[in-house]
Amino acid sequence: MALLLVNDLHVSYGAIKALNGFSMHIDEGEIVSVIGSNGAGKSTFMNAIMGAVKREKGTLTLNGKVLSARPYQVVSQGISLSPEGRKIFAPLTVFENLQMGAFPRSALEKAAINNDIEWVFTLFPRLKERIGQYAGTLSGGEQQMLSVGRALMSRPKLLLLDEPSLGLAPVVIRDIFKELRLINQQGVTILIVEQNARQALLLSHRTYVLQTGSLFKEGKSKDLLADPEIAAAYLGVKT
Repeated sequence: MALLLVNDLHVSYGAIKALNGFSMHIDEGEIVSVIGSNGAGKSTFMNAIMGAVKREKGTLTLNGKVLSARPYQVVSQGISLSPEGRKIFAPLTVFENLQMGAFPRSALEKAAINNDIEWVFTLFPRLKERIGQYAGTLSGGEQQMLSVGRALMSRPKLLLLDEPSLGLAPVVIRDIFKELRLINQQGVTILIVEQNARQALLLSHRTYVLQTGSLFKEGKSKDLLADPEIAAAYLGVKT
């Protein structure tokens, strides 16, 4: 049984159809990527999973149970999001941001929450160096690390990552994607939408390609990397 199953998902913004019958699945332990050009519907898809935009039609299930359309309930069911643009709490410290990520968890889990903060610090040591620093003063790469770390603090079954490479230098992207692979190896299932198609294909096990809200192609990421049509459209390779 799939961890997340999305069937015939439709989302519109007024007369504009953002998702038009998109279906996909992700199994436990996988990294699955969704790639596509600007306006393809990638971020809309993530927001639809989280219940941040209205799902007009379609069914979404997590571990066989219908996924709520309310964001706070989606988090309680086991999905968390590191959003596009990071959206960290700028006036709060690094430590306070991580505590906010654990907000849905019971106060009785204090020891486990503290252990998870230390786990995040092992993944992203620079965050520990800046534990008392206001998040708004961090570099772009450090803010992205904090956004991912905050999302991990709810101990999700499924971690959603929306454009984690956006606006970052290549060396920072390399480091963050290396840590994402480690996070997956430590048992976290990951769904990533990413305009940097090459990085997404190199990171993930399987990939879905969106075009104007509809599925264009899907398959193993290594196969799509070698697909001339994908290479020409998304990897900048001339055929």
